[in-house]
Amino acid sequence: MSKIYQVASVMTIAVTLLWFCYAMMQRHPEKWQFLTAGGVHFLMSIIINRQFIQKNRNYLGIIHGILMVSFFGFGYFFL
Repeated sequence: MSKIYQVASVMTIAVTLLWFCYAMMQRHPEKWQFLTAGGVHFLMSIIINRQFIQKNRNYLGIIHGILMVSFFGFGYFFL
């Protein structure tokens, strides 16, 4: 995987975690914020997983997948 994809992936994770902190500080969190963050991580997991052609651990893809399920689930089921 190239360095640009790694940097973009880490920056996406950092920005959505900051976004999550901001959303949880609001009085009434909005559903669309969590569904959008889940969608962003869905797209990033596809992009990152397409970069791996060797059989090694894809930690960034796994992290994006976990965050995708967490944000989608929280936004869909709990809000």
